[in-house]
Amino acid sequence: MKTHTAVVVAGFTFLLGTWVGAGTPRVGAVVSASTAPKRSAPSGKASVQVLSAPDAQAFVGVLELAAGAKVPVHRDESDEFVYVLEGGGTLTMDGVAHTIGPGDLVTMPGGAEVTFQASAAAPTRVLQVFAPATSAAKYDAWSAPR
Repeated sequence: MKTHTAVVVAGFTFLLGTWVGAGTPRVGAVVSASTAPKRSAPSGKASVQVLSAPDAQAFVGVLELAAGAKVPVHRDESDEFVYVLEGGGTLTMDGVAHTIGPGDLVTMPGGAEVTFQASAAAPTRVLQVFAPATSAAKYDAWSAPR
C-alpha cells in the first residue's frame, strides 16, 4: 500500500510539474537515492535528500527528522505534500492539530501556518513535495553532511 501511494504522489507531482511548466522545454531524469545530494539542518536534528533535478518545476525529497524534533511555526510559499514513510507525530496546520503516521498524506496549501512535533519514540521520514519548487530554497542554507 505504501508503494502504491508513493507512486500516486509521484504521478501527481509529474502531472502538476507538466502543467506548471507548460511551454518550457524539459528533459526527464532518473535520480538514484545512492547518489542524490543530502543536506543537514544547522541543528543536526533533520536532513533532506534532494531527489528532484535542480531545474525541476517541483521539489521532491526525503526529509528525515530525529525522534522528538520540532519544526518551528512557518509558512511556505509553495503548496506542500508530505507522505509519511516512517515515524510520525503531531502536525498543526492553521491551528488544527493532526496526528500523522506511516501511510498518511498531508496536503498543505501555500501560505498555511504549519508546525510539526515528531514523536519521541522514533525518527520520522517523509517524502516531501513542493510545487512549485520555490519553498525548497530554504534547504540551500543547510550543509552537506561530513
